Amino acid sequence: LSHSYTGQDYSTLGSAGKISLDQIDSLCTKSFPPCMRQLHKALRDTHHLRHGGRMQYGLFLKGIGLTLEQALQFWKQEFIRGKMDPDKFDKGYSYNIRHSFGKEGKRTDYTPFSCLKIILNNPPGQGDYHGCPFRHSDPELLKQKLQSYKISPEGIEKILDLVKGTHYQVACQKYFEITHNVDDCGFSLNHPNQFFIESQRILNGGKDMKKEPIQPETPQPKPSVQKTKDASSALASLNSSQEMDMEGLEDYFSD
Repeated sequence: LSHSYTGQDYSTLGSAGKISLDQIDSLCTKSFPPCMRQLHKALRDTHHLRHGGRMQYGLFLKGIGLTLEQALQFWKQEFIRGKMDPDKFDKGYSYNIRHSFGKEGKRTDYTPFSCLKIILNNPPGQGDYHGCPFRHSDPELLKQKLQSYKISPEGIEKILDLVKGTHYQVACQKYFEITHNVDDCGFSLNHPNQFFIESQRILNGGKDMKKEPIQPETPQPKPSVQKTKDASSALASLNSSQEMDMEGLEDYFSD
């Protein structure tokens, strides 16, 4: 249980349809955590993502408010730009997108991945863009990525120091504080969709973008180094039974 994510699942935010497809590029720059920003750029550049990336990014987009119809349009448009035949997409991918929204198969409403799941499970291989940049990127490549995001040298040094100490979520939280110009974000970052929501709150002057209020989480103290060490130690001991139940989604956006 200590290695399991027990926070909000971000499956239903009451914001479905409030995000338009032409907003995604702008939202990516302003409010996506680095893991999703990385996936979005790769998708725009190559018009394709491999299995792990499509799962991680597709469920994140669902969590920030994309409807099933928008998701089908989004992925189809991008894959066609990559020279995929529209009929091939309809036959090979549409079912799996509907499946992720609980409209096919077991009709399970799959939830976006938490930071813990992204850090601990399914590490990216060559040609993959999923995972956590703070956990899975080479330090020099991470530094270059942060420089491209216009992070100051001092900010990059602080982030890389946290990464060296295996404090990946705290490093992402520091990235949030730097990019949103706040000294203390006031929350413990543990989910990419939480990053997005908190970013939108700040950028919208404290107003929540959701249509309906959600039950507030129990306030938690700012994450300590020891807590992050505990999470990092789970890398070697996470039991497969503690993973999210993804049965039925193994072929989600299959290659």
